[in-house]
Amino acid sequence: MHQFSFRKSSRLFSIIFCFLAFGSSCRKEGVNQNLNNNIQKSFDFMSIKLGSSWNYGAKSGVEYTRFARDKDTLKDGLTFSYFERLDTSNNLIPEYFGKNSGYYFTLIDLDGSETNYLPYAFWKDSASKGTSWNNTGSVSYPSLGKVPILIESTEVDDNVTLYHTDSTYKNLIHVHSNIKATLSNLRVGTLDIWFRKGLGVVRQEADISILGAFKLQYTDSLLHYHIEP
Repeated sequence: MHQFSFRKSSRLFSIIFCFLAFGSSCRKEGVNQNLNNNIQKSFDFMSIKLGSSWNYGAKSGVEYTRFARDKDTLKDGLTFSYFERLDTSNNLIPEYFGKNSGYYFTLIDLDGSETNYLPYAFWKDSASKGTSWNNTGSVSYPSLGKVPILIESTEVDDNVTLYHTDSTYKNLIHVHSNIKATLSNLRVGTLDIWFRKGLGVVRQEADISILGAFKLQYTDSLLHYHIEP
């Protein structure tokens, strides 16, 4: 997303971590570090009401649906709104969303175990066109040690219109992220999301190319949604 589909993003980041394993541990401190649960806020980016759902499709034809569950859960010492995502293979994936220090967060499953997560800030509530922020982190892999990553995000537009099937989505915000190796400051890929607060994510694109050894491109788009009043 996948997940945002963050699930696909989780697998994506896991692969990237392995390729960046020999990067420097010196990096900018990300807004996703040292979070305090005492200032964790209710998630108001999209509906958390039971019955709200969002159906997504990819160019590959894969579809999944995100369901709001109207409950909070404590994960890694932070309180998150709990969602679930069901794909066409009946895989049910837990998802976690929260708000802290004005940033909207999700938890990225780094290795698919649903136990090893990285907080990821995908937007700031007070952001405007040109606002930037960073996410940093590391994960330990056998024989590789700690693997660092830097994700630099910028709100590049706040008045986008997208068309998909029979739907038109207006007044969307577009956030562009560069994923970098921290030693050489080498950009290895990009992640773009389009969304509207109150509605949720409308589109996500990833374009990853790492030293010619790994390439990935995908697009997810919102097909249908229902928001409980």
